[in-house]
Amino acid sequence: MRFCSLDLVRPLLICPWPALVLTCSVAAAQSPPDGQWHGDISIGGSAASGNTSATALNLRVETSKATSADKISIYALANYGTSESNGVRTRSADLARVAGRYDRNLDTRFFAFAGGEAETNRPGGVRQRLSANVGAGWHLLRSEAHNGNVFTGVGHSGTQFTDGSRRSGAEWLLGEETSHRLGESSSLKQKLVLYPGVKAIGNRATFESGLTTAIVGGWTFNAGLVLRYTSKVAPGLKKNERLLTFGFGYKY
Repeated sequence: MRFCSLDLVRPLLICPWPALVLTCSVAAAQSPPDGQWHGDISIGGSAASGNTSATALNLRVETSKATSADKISIYALANYGTSESNGVRTRSADLARVAGRYDRNLDTRFFAFAGGEAETNRPGGVRQRLSANVGAGWHLLRSEAHNGNVFTGVGHSGTQFTDGSRRSGAEWLLGEETSHRLGESSSLKQKLVLYPGVKAIGNRATFESGLTTAIVGGWTFNAGLVLRYTSKVAPGLKKNERLLTFGFGYKY
């Protein structure tokens, strides 16, 4: 297994800006430890017609339940898009991703976790990707306004590509995540995870950040950036995926 290096994060740092898409970002405030479910549900989309017609629709759900002892987090994303030019219709987006993580506090600073993710992204060459991991982390910041964790662990990932090929093997993960309350109405959240893997599956890296601003009631305006890098992809496909998002959501 190769260890993490600058080569793993460089594609996330030098990627060009993506096109603007109407959607919602991952930007929920830190869940209070009251044993209740809190999160965001949002939907966005766009439609254009003329020489080229295009439609896009997406749904995002992020929810968690926290107590003083543990936390359950669930995340889901669906993104669908088509475009038509000269009578030829193309599926531009067909993404579905579901992830979950369970954190258990070992003391006031350290915690253990177990998580998993399932994904399909046919335009991106992925028919199915399943991954699971376990590890431990450290609460770097813990306050009402600012929270931050660093964590590491090991896992296994398996991918079936649309060309029929398969890759699976062990991977290491190393990450950090923070959330910040900015005044009375805004919150900022970001997360970076590196997945150095065995030679068969290569390396992966993900970065997500989002800003949420309350409008009225539970309604919010959101802006976010998602970057993903995969070193092993099907022939003819790009290793980088980028999405800059704006939209509206509902916080509960």
